[in-house]
Amino acid sequence: MKLRAVAVALALCASTFTQPANAGLNAEIDLSNPRIVPIYGSDSPTPPNIGDQASYSGFLYSSRIVFSAAHSEYQFDQQGNKILFGSKYLFVGLPNSTAGDYKGAVKVELRLVAKNYRSKNGNLDDFAIYVLEKDLIPADPVRLLTLELEAEIRESKTPIKMHGYGEYIDRCDVNEKLPCTSKYQKTFQPRSLTTILRTLKEAEAIVGYERQQLQNHLVMNNGKAGFGCSGDSGGSITSTYKNELIYMATTPNGMNAYSCGAAGDHDGKGGINYASPVYKHLDILKEAEDYVAAALAKEAEAKAALVKKKSTITCVKGKTSKKVTAVSPKCPTGFKLKRL
Repeated sequence: MKLRAVAVALALCASTFTQPANAGLNAEIDLSNPRIVPIYGSDSPTPPNIGDQASYSGFLYSSRIVFSAAHSEYQFDQQGNKILFGSKYLFVGLPNSTAGDYKGAVKVELRLVAKNYRSKNGNLDDFAIYVLEKDLIPADPVRLLTLELEAEIRESKTPIKMHGYGEYIDRCDVNEKLPCTSKYQKTFQPRSLTTILRTLKEAEAIVGYERQQLQNHLVMNNGKAGFGCSGDSGGSITSTYKNELIYMATTPNGMNAYSCGAAGDHDGKGGINYASPVYKHLDILKEAEDYVAAALAKEAEAKAALVKKKSTITCVKGKTSKKVTAVSPKCPTGFKLKRL
């Protein structure tokens, strides 16, 4: 697809078998994020048993809830209509696990996409939530970005990190024209890039053009490297602010970005990278949390039923014996429990 004034998402995803996940240009392996997870697509209801790369990335918000990217589920045609894109089945690997190591991976049971996910010369409010069929690991919810925290982090120039699984080597050889085709090994462990939040006006001043549709999104610019490469979809933007990990948004999309050489319209300045802040999607987070609460209540009922399972004892009175079945069976008056 030819890219014009606006690049498509930095991290376009495909199924496990067509375009594995990737990470930021020249990014270093970084295992300091305790919640970054690989996501695997599959055509069958069992985890893939071949391949050594993730389909894309996610962030474990709590034991069963994973944040990721809507464009891993839906993309848009030229008229702006949503086109179903996601894999039939998804599995989430353990945090910071090596891509292709499916030990401990858990199946996704429910997928929720941002209500206002749309295309307007770029994917806007690009956010999704996955609910797992059981706990991936015991994990309390992470603190989420608020409008007030966003202002504090931006104004204080506190560093923010992009984490993802995947491509980190420049696709383009010397004098090769964009877009360049993928030809290098992808990362097996998550990598990160660091930058700061900017206002939209600041980013527009750096690149020399306006993108007003990015109002109400988190905005950043990180030079030629941009802030992620093709396939980083669903990874996280986080900040450690006042000694606390803050989840801010999923890995940003990019306009006129370089994306490890995958884009065809790079502006030479890194483009404008943008992401939908998590506080805009608390409605689908509540849906996810309600779903988990209902599942946990059902599981508790099932456990209680097992505890209350009836048992049978044999009671005797002289030569007479009688079987008694109950939750807590007791012998009738005059009878004694038959000892084995």
